[in-house]
Amino acid sequence: MSNSTQQWRWLLPLAAWVSVNAWATTPAELSATMTRGDKVTVIDIRSTDVYANGHIPGAINVPAAIVAEKRLPRLGKVIVYDDGLGTDKATDAAAKLSQKPGISAEVLQGGFSAWETANAAATTRGAYSKEESLPRITYQELKTLPAKNLVLVDLRQSATTASGKSTKSIPNPNAPPAAPAAPLTDLHGAFPGARISTSAFGKGVAAKTAGDSAPLIVLIDNGDGVAEATARQLRANGVQRFTILAGGEQIIARDGMPGKQRLGAKVSGPIKLPTLSNGN
Repeated sequence: MSNSTQQWRWLLPLAAWVSVNAWATTPAELSATMTRGDKVTVIDIRSTDVYANGHIPGAINVPAAIVAEKRLPRLGKVIVYDDGLGTDKATDAAAKLSQKPGISAEVLQGGFSAWETANAAATTRGAYSKEESLPRITYQELKTLPAKNLVLVDLRQSATTASGKSTKSIPNPNAPPAAPAAPLTDLHGAFPGARISTSAFGKGVAAKTAGDSAPLIVLIDNGDGVAEATARQLRANGVQRFTILAGGEQIIARDGMPGKQRLGAKVSGPIKLPTLSNGN
């Protein structure tokens, strides 16, 4: 085999990746394609359990871990989707599928969350299906996402519960003065270019739109449960393209590094374990 032929073989995966990123379809376009009855195969690369809980009607399940090894017929045009909540597994899966004979794969912009937000009725998720756990994203994953596609919802200064009642208690005049609270991390500095809002329901934040016009909503709190309550409100209002930053303010303040504090307990030094004597 000549050197030039070997070089082209190395370029094939790159060419497939470029092709996948150049060609993508929005939920609206896929919906129109399915309505017209055009030939298209939709592949859900999420786990089998998640797929069973709800998916795009007619989609087949090929989990991301087995896409490369899965033997498939010549399916022609294929639309691939993941959960759309921060990971980019669909792009990698589509590139691998496009290398198989007779398959041309595209990515569904925004994944299943964008589809479900735009086409709430057009899923297999039943009214009484088991509720999925609230989606979460790590600090490291969030840092890798394009800032222009994010809306960071700053819930760190919220003084109300999900019911709207104030969480502030009547001050005790005999109590010692509280230590001053540490200043909150500047989200603009931590995530340059990302949109920042103090409400998940502000204009243009939780819009029921699809594709690039539907940003990924990232809920950030102080670890006090406000993000979880807000997430449930978004879901109840038909918005699915959201996720919660795991660790909230604490993980941002540490720039993603593991901390020495857990559940608010301070660690002032090494933990000393009791010495066990023989017979104990």
